[in-house]
Amino acid sequence: MKNILFSLFVFMLTPLAMAATEFKEGVEYTVVKETATSTPEVIEFFSYVCPHCYSFEPLVNGLAERVPDADIKKVPVSFLGRDMGPVLQKAYAAARLLEVEDKMTPVIFEQIHRHKKMPQSMDDVKAIFVANGVEARTFDGVINSFALNGMVAQYDRTTEAFNVRGTPTIVVNGKYELNMGEIGSEERFYRIVEHLLSME
Repeated sequence: MKNILFSLFVFMLTPLAMAATEFKEGVEYTVVKETATSTPEVIEFFSYVCPHCYSFEPLVNGLAERVPDADIKKVPVSFLGRDMGPVLQKAYAAARLLEVEDKMTPVIFEQIHRHKKMPQSMDDVKAIFVANGVEARTFDGVINSFALNGMVAQYDRTTEAFNVRGTPTIVVNGKYELNMGEIGSEERFYRIVEHLLSME
């Protein structure tokens, strides 16, 4: 009986041991902060103009099902897209405030990368929102609001705090940054994130 229980115990621990040996600090991930967040979280730093972010979007969307207990956050950066970088950052914040981010993010990505129609101004961004069911006056009411400007300031502070210089950048539990060149596959991405979430 003891041998059976021991065998079951070893069998249960095997996946954890495999994950510990499969993923290594300095290879698949880097420790960027000494202290982790108190609750599980995954942050994606992204830009609408980033083609890799566009391709990466389905994987990030799949995280909610793979790690339902983690808070999945998106942080738009302003340093890509020249003058449109800050404008598109505000577009994401507006989508969040208007509770249409799930609808607008795919639309903006598709327009830029699939249809090759890069917005050239805030008016162009507004037109995209209006074409997708947001009233013009509703958009105008939030785009320069105190709440939106506060969100943008927080995005910039978070980007600077993690010294983000490229996208997509994934940070797990506020402590571990994925080395994106070492991901290899969709399944491996999910396993790395799950492993890092389990380390705290």
